[in-house]
Amino acid sequence: MRDAARTLAVALRMAPEGLGGLIRATKAGHVELGEQYVELQSFGRRALSALGVELEVVGADRVPGEGGLVFMWNQTTHLDHLLLPAALPRPALSIYNNAVARTPFYGRYMAAVGHFHVDRHDEAQWRQSLARAAEAVKAGACLIVSPEGTRSWDGRLLAMKRGAFLMARAASRPIVCVTVSGGVARLPRGAAAVRPGPLRVRFGDPIPVPPDGGPPGLLERRVVETFEADMLD
Repeated sequence: MRDAARTLAVALRMAPEGLGGLIRATKAGHVELGEQYVELQSFGRRALSALGVELEVVGADRVPGEGGLVFMWNQTTHLDHLLLPAALPRPALSIYNNAVARTPFYGRYMAAVGHFHVDRHDEAQWRQSLARAAEAVKAGACLIVSPEGTRSWDGRLLAMKRGAFLMARAASRPIVCVTVSGGVARLPRGAAAVRPGPLRVRFGDPIPVPPDGGPPGLLERRVVETFEADMLD
């Protein structure tokens, strides 16, 4: 009950700030990613602290300071929307699905910032969207994507989906794994109350992507190996 009460209190206190930012962004029609990065990083860190989550970020110095790259993270918790902005050392675009696109204010906000909408039920649409994302990464942007495509119920890795790797191969820029440990203990899939305690985000060494994409399955294996090693560390 105490965790639920704390979570509700933090949500009620910080929701007006978050919603106000979404409304301002959607009214503007276009939002600079860098400006949003600063605001979201501050908001995420303050919200996690208020919820009793002790965020530890390891290996941020491994992330190249310039040039396009693809962040891939293991999806284990509903705290992703706070911990990723709080931890990422560079602004990053993302890929969002139909459910997010339909969410009031939030869907319009994602479009205004320039994130990439993917409709998994329309192959022509998602291939075109991933191609645009790859071009943005080639041009120097960072993109964060979940290679599993959905959240794990118990923290164990799910099968890698092809979309993230199709995009990464098309971009031919390095992949940086972002391994989240402790997410299930703090807020697992299906839960509503955040449990206080530690949560770690570890950045791996950049994984180069060959111009030809490399042998089939190579990138997928390297990403899985990195996640598994950093989850056990």
